[in-house]
Amino acid sequence: MRYLPILALLALSACEDEPLSPEEQRARDERDIAMVEEANRAAAPPIAPEPILYPDIEANGLYGTGCSFVAEGSGLGAVMLAMIDNGYMKLDGDIVRFAADKGSPELPFGARTHYAGKKYAFELALAPGEGRPAGMESVNYDGRLTVREAGGAIVYDKSGTVQCGS
Repeated sequence: MRYLPILALLALSACEDEPLSPEEQRARDERDIAMVEEANRAAAPPIAPEPILYPDIEANGLYGTGCSFVAEGSGLGAVMLAMIDNGYMKLDGDIVRFAADKGSPELPFGARTHYAGKKYAFELALAPGEGRPAGMESVNYDGRLTVREAGGAIVYDKSGTVQCGS
């Protein structure tokens, strides 16, 4: 007798709902995706990239052509460097290397849009439109840097200035 409620619940869970219309299925899918994305955001603590300063560049040999990202309202220090083969961020005082995804779209000066590391991956996106000259060999673009942890959760997402040059 005490198994009757459990059997009733199992029987109810086995019942299939009536087929959904394409619109209802799309709405259900969008709701489910939003729930998963929210769970991913809650699962990963945000990161706080630090400016990569000249002593960091010098100590790690980070010279070359590519693009850098400066978040809006963060001052003048770039928090990410995207070069032909590698990208770099400074996290918790350490320079972290990311490998360029050679299959991702190319940005000016040989940088790529996607880079992957051991714990994180980042995407650098330029806003549509022309860049603004920023010196003899540099061009500034409006852009966005998005960093995801290995599970796909966004841990950093800022708009700012992308400067590409040599």
